Amino acid sequence: MCEWCYKHGAGKKWYLNSKNYLEETAEAVGAHEYIYELWKHFEKVYLQKIFGISTRGPGYKFSIPVVGRAIKWYINSWFTKEKPLKGRNPRRAEGHPGQVVPLEDAQHILELADPILKVNCACRHMTRGIEDPCCLAFGALAEMVPKLPRYIPEHGAERLHIDEAKDFVEKMNRGGRVNTVWFGPVPYIAALCSCEYPECAATRLRIDYGLNALYKGEYVAKVDFSKCTGCGTCASRCQFGALTFTDSMNRPFIDAWKCYGCGLCATTCPEGAIEMVDRTAVPAVKDEW
Repeated sequence: MCEWCYKHGAGKKWYLNSKNYLEETAEAVGAHEYIYELWKHFEKVYLQKIFGISTRGPGYKFSIPVVGRAIKWYINSWFTKEKPLKGRNPRRAEGHPGQVVPLEDAQHILELADPILKVNCACRHMTRGIEDPCCLAFGALAEMVPKLPRYIPEHGAERLHIDEAKDFVEKMNRGGRVNTVWFGPVPYIAALCSCEYPECAATRLRIDYGLNALYKGEYVAKVDFSKCTGCGTCASRCQFGALTFTDSMNRPFIDAWKCYGCGLCATTCPEGAIEMVDRTAVPAVKDEW
């Protein structure tokens, strides 16, 4: 289990602890005010993380000896900040990390959240200027949406029944989107998103710059070669560069160090040859989050 599970999972994965979805938890951490400020200033939050106080990007800043490591450590400390419970700075996204989850866990999350509201993706609106209602807002975030019209889809924010929401995330998964769950802020859980690199701000921050806006999932993909027929269906599903299809062997190879545990390769395999195993059961990557 990751650090969030030990701190806020009550013996489970943190996103399967029903307490983290309660209104009482939202009020205890000031989620309503936090979410409003974060989503209202979403573009500024992102740009601040990318460029900081100068126009040179983090790729340059992090490459500076000693100073670069200090800057990176400082920015990463924002995501894990839990104290004080109230007063965490939403414009730094303090206490707002997310984690990759496979489809099955994403559907379990929907059994705990209420209400479930389908809203426009903040990242796609920012990076491509398009309205893509691919995010599911819960509780305090769902309540804030009417105050933030740009996140309301063209035909209105749609409240989904649990079964509708499960079908929706399955559809997103079939389309190649990565399911991610989000604190808003820790330990309150505010959203389940369907992400895609490079539009997703957090995915880009993690892959391109190594910032912990997005944590790896609790699982790692594993291939059962006795079932694999070499059809290559999985070849183009991985957004993290973890899966490569080896022509000489006519089989996929999964780099466990690069695997984020999204399960897109597993859900598309027609032979059921790829399974998701607990990350902690793989010694080499059990501490890689």
